[in-house]
Formats: sequence, C-alpha cells, structure tokens
Amino acid sequence: MIRALRARNFSKRPTENTPPVKPAPKSVRRTRTRKAKKNITAAKSDAEQAKKKAQKTAQPVRLNVVFYGNANGGADVEMQELPSTSQHPAIVPVTLPRALNQPPVSEPSEEAIAASTGPSYCGQPAAFVRDNLESSGPRSLRTLCSVVTQVDSAVLPKELDIVVNDPAATDYPTHMLAVYAPVPKKPENAPATWVPPKTDVKMYPVHSLFMAAHCAKLGPFPPSPTAFESSPASNEPRSITLPVRPLCLPSPSTFPYLLHYFYLRREEVLFRAFFPCEFSTEFVENCTSEEEIRSLATHIGRTFNPSVILKHAKVIHGVWQNACALGAFDDALWMAIDSAYEVIINALAIGTGNPRAVYVAKSPSPPMQA
Repeated sequence: MIRALRARNFSKRPTENTPPVKPAPKSVRRTRTRKAKKNITAAKSDAEQAKKKAQKTAQPVRLNVVFYGNANGGADVEMQELPSTSQHPAIVPVTLPRALNQPPVSEPSEEAIAASTGPSYCGQPAAFVRDNLESSGPRSLRTLCSVVTQVDSAVLPKELDIVVNDPAATDYPTHMLAVYAPVPKKPENAPATWVPPKTDVKMYPVHSLFMAAHCAKLGPFPPSPTAFESSPASNEPRSITLPVRPLCLPSPSTFPYLLHYFYLRREEVLFRAFFPCEFSTEFVENCTSEEEIRSLATHIGRTFNPSVILKHAKVIHGVWQNACALGAFDDALWMAIDSAYEVIINALAIGTGNPRAVYVAKSPSPPMQA
C-alpha cells in the first residue's frame, strides 16, 4: 500500500476427444473476465437499472448496534465517527442508507487528459486511456510505494523534493497530492474563542495521467518535469522535485484504497478493505450474484461483532464519497462498491438479529435467512 507521507507540522468443460489447451495467463483471464462483466445481456442490464431505481426511493436501514464506551447519548449514528471503546456496553440506534447511489455518469475532459499525456495525445477517450494504462499500473504503483520524502514546513509547499528508491523505475511520479478533509464549520453555540482544529494533510505521490483518466471532476494537472519523461532504470535512487496539488476530499483516510484501484483496476483491492475477512474467488467473479452476496453476508454476520461490521460500512461509505467527489465512474469500481455495501448491510442486519431490516427498507422481498 502507498504509504501516506504525513507533514510534520500539519494537524466450459471441454468436449470429448478435444486436446487439452494451455491455460491463458492470469492477465489475459482477468481481461476476459472484465469483458464478460461488461458484455452483460440487455435483460440483465434492465434488471440492474430497475434495482437501482428502487433503491433510490428505499427507506433507510435502522438497526441497534451494541458499542462499548461513549454511545453519543443514544443519538443515531449516520456514517459518522463511531463511539470509542471501553468496558461499558451501550445499545446505539444506527441509521444507514439502503444503497449508495451513483451520481450521473460523466467522463474526464480531453483538456485534462491532454495536459497529462502531452504531444502524444490524439483525442483518445478516457475509457481507452484507462484500458491502456492497466498493463503499466502495477509497475507504476510499485514505483510510488518506493517514494520517500519529508515535509518540514508549517506551510504547505508548492513543490516537494522526493527520492524514488525503485531501481526498476522508468516512469516517475509527476505530482504530490496533498490530501485533506474539509474544515469543520463553527458550531452554533461555540464560544468566541473557538478555533477550527488543525488540518491534517497527507502526501501521496501520483502519476497525473492515472488520476486524469479516472477522475472527471479533477481539472488539468499543472506542468511537471517528469510528466512526459521515460528514463532508463537505474540502480541508484533518484531525487526529483514535484509540484504539490492540494486535494480536499470528504474521506482522506480511505483515499489510498481508491488510488490503488486506479492503478490496478482489480476489485480485490477494494474488497480487502471493505470486508473484515477473506472472500472467495467465486465472489470476486460473481460479486453481483444474490447467492454469493447472501453467503458472504451470512458468514460475516455470524462471525464478527456488529460494531466491527459497522466500521467496514464506514470504509465503503468513505470510498463512495471520494468516488463521487472525484467523478470516478469506472464500471468495475461501482460494481465493487454496490456489491460490498449490499454484503455489509445484510451482514450487519444478521449480526444484530434483525435480518428483515434490509428488505423492509427496500421492498416486500423475502428476507435473507440468517
């Protein structure tokens, strides 16, 4: 995982007689799987659209979760900070949205992609660019993970010196993202001496093209000395200076999960953060299957404390918030968010002994068996 660099002073089964066929490489199998997911039938597509339309008008899911420690006076918990733990249990009413709805789809502008591609850009659409970046994503991500830097200033710098320690690196990061949360509003009854808390800023090295191709709501990145450069691999660390771009996000703590997905485009990257346990290959390949969702939700609901499950719901919610804020509309990304959230809210309903809650909120569909 990319390490956040924290600023110091910032607060078919085969037919008979058919010879065996050599299995395709994993990368090819993944590509075929993704294409199969995209080429769904019109009937299935219509069913999915109808399901999403129904979810938009669904009632919130209301459950009672046992916490240990301060229960916020019994107030509803709506994806806010969870109570701290101690030895004193308390039952807290929790309200969750029935579904995390996707905003209207849009694609990154040609201007933004051109700024990160350079003279080689010939008007290719963002989806084409994303598909072409997929082969280089893992290599580029390893380069990012090798970056080290240090921020000593109490003021956010415009440029930052970094060291790339990846000896096989050829495409260096182009920018440093300074990710932070919105400044909280002043409470209505706050005293005159109230001051907002210090802003905690974390630095992430990125390749601007990966961000530009995935994020429709990001404007063009400023010029960078490494933007269109491809250097030969070197056994020595390389020091470079990168421009810093501030980025305000609703959930800074979950940004690394989304960033990893941009580079790898593998649902497993998100599922590892979304679930408190391992998941089957069958679930990854058929994550929209009601049977697979029911199976995993039942396992999680029976195995983990509801307060643990709720923390993972908060992670999914954070990634969803960031995806909306950035304008990320990759099909597999939203498939992962939708299916994972369906698993978690059902698991939470099972874990709290109220498996009907999710379906009561949605429709008169039969309840999930706990």
